[in-house]
Amino acid sequence: MGDIKMKLGYGRTCLELPFTFIDEHMSNCLPVYPLIYIYSLRRLISGDSATLAEISERFHITEGDVIKAWRHWEKEKLVSIVSGKQGMEITFLPMAKQTDEPSLEETPMTESRPQYTAQELACYRTESRDVERLFSRAEKTLGKLLSYNDMNIIFGFHDWLRLPIEVIEYLLTYCAENDHHNLRYVEKCALDWADNDIQSIEQALQYVQNFDRDYRLILRHMGQISGYPTPTHRKYMKKWLHEWNLPLEIITEACDRCIEQISKPNFKYVDKILSEWHKKGITTMEAINAADAAFVQEAKPVLRPVAKTNRFVNFNQRENDYTHYEKLERAYLEKKYNAQ
Repeated sequence: MGDIKMKLGYGRTCLELPFTFIDEHMSNCLPVYPLIYIYSLRRLISGDSATLAEISERFHITEGDVIKAWRHWEKEKLVSIVSGKQGMEITFLPMAKQTDEPSLEETPMTESRPQYTAQELACYRTESRDVERLFSRAEKTLGKLLSYNDMNIIFGFHDWLRLPIEVIEYLLTYCAENDHHNLRYVEKCALDWADNDIQSIEQALQYVQNFDRDYRLILRHMGQISGYPTPTHRKYMKKWLHEWNLPLEIITEACDRCIEQISKPNFKYVDKILSEWHKKGITTMEAINAADAAFVQEAKPVLRPVAKTNRFVNFNQRENDYTHYEKLERAYLEKKYNAQ
């Protein structure tokens, strides 16, 4: 078996992994595959390419399993592979732009966010006790001294998005309590609250309560007992709940089928199931059961009588095996959704 040669297909001076790598790529493979990717990339950035034998020994797996890992990352379009007599040449490719916590430029509304000068911010902070209190509370909540850019963003919540000071303070606390201290993430939430016209603590509490109840219920059906939904998960759930107006019962049913059919949580897979139901106008469990029954009926094999060759040939008439139909249905759905 030939060895592997690695190279970077893009410039890089440090090892950074976007949240999409954790939220999307790591959930679709064996646990050792991400470790192989990260370890090899770290070695390569340091100017030293890891060999098959080294990776195999370090993670206590066969060299064949190491190759399977690289083939997986090739399918994920994170590497390209050229095979030859001397082995494999693996080129690390740049990851797609982060979608979980987009840069401010990726959000259309933030393009119009005003920029305040350092002198303006200092003036607002000096002349307004509320603004001074907001910045002081933000520093305590986020656990850091605010930079000029930080103050620009936070002050924009009030001056640009017109959120009341007390609502912004609660927003910061709410995000921090759920382990989100990144102001880019907080700004996404601020935009969402502004879109929903949150103008009081009471409205914010009610909004958060509803948000947590629906989203966390979906997460529990996806096997996530604790924690907080990532922005990517929020995007999916917001589409299902508010754009498609699907009942929670229907969404959780799709989540349960995802776990049953592929034995792991996968929001893309659930989205494909719900997209199919949404196109067909399915919004109740009765409609789902009817669609399932129709599919099983279509999948039934046609039983034809077997001609006897002579009077000594005996056979038992085969009864319908409904377990067999269920397996056919599951295989068909999995093949259909994976092909999309």
